[in-house]
Amino acid sequence: MRSNTRRATTVAVLATLLAGGAGAAHAAGAHFVPKATQATWNGTVATVTFQEADVLLDGGITTISVKVTADVTVVCTKGESTLRIRRSATATDVHDYPISDDATAAATATIPLEVRGLPAPGYTCTTQHTTITAVLEDFWTGATLTHQT
Repeated sequence: MRSNTRRATTVAVLATLLAGGAGAAHAAGAHFVPKATQATWNGTVATVTFQEADVLLDGGITTISVKVTADVTVVCTKGESTLRIRRSATATDVHDYPISDDATAAATATIPLEVRGLPAPGYTCTTQHTTITAVLEDFWTGATLTHQT
């Protein structure tokens, strides 16, 4: 049921954009607040907290896409052998979010995200570097934000 609702929302968004052009769906002034955006990842789930301000749309909801990429570098050793492995994974989630009376849409998205191929079997591995990138896009207002940690 949830998948059908998501498809219906996506179809409605695309139909609106095609019927009126990309500018028809944009709300002037709407923007994501960088200081209210956080992205974390625990190895299996990414959590993205965000706020969009000045969302002036009829209907009280807006549709936001959250795309998260985890980029991980590990160093693995086995005896005198050393491997440096870099892997990444990306997941996207699209949901309708309510617009509050003060014209904001604030929420936390939790998205399953697993980087495969880590660690190397038979090796002892240590994570050297992890970067989490979240890309937010409101389909109705046109607001976007890229946040990296």
